[in-house]
Amino acid sequence: MRSIRYSRSFFEELATLLEQGVDRFGTRVVSEKRARVLDAVTRHLVHFPERPIDPAIGICSRVVARTPFILLYDFDDDELRVHLIIHAHSDRATVDLSAVEW
Repeated sequence: MRSIRYSRSFFEELATLLEQGVDRFGTRVVSEKRARVLDAVTRHLVHFPERPIDPAIGICSRVVARTPFILLYDFDDDELRVHLIIHAHSDRATVDLSAVEW
């Protein structure tokens, strides 16, 4: 089975994105979105990663269903590496993957 490695930057950005929604949507909705993101990785993406590379960023990307978030990742037979999470309205061309901290 493929293992999952999350960058520290992923968790920091996820916390930031979710925090921005607390006042508007409430803690229950924010908690639900966090669970959706992590479930998308652990229940689906680790088993069925997709190979198409997003040309704007140079790695794979996947929209998390029923959230405004996109996962940025790469993988091989042994490991899924979740680099970052971004808001769907973000300009992907400005994402700096060299700044991702592991």
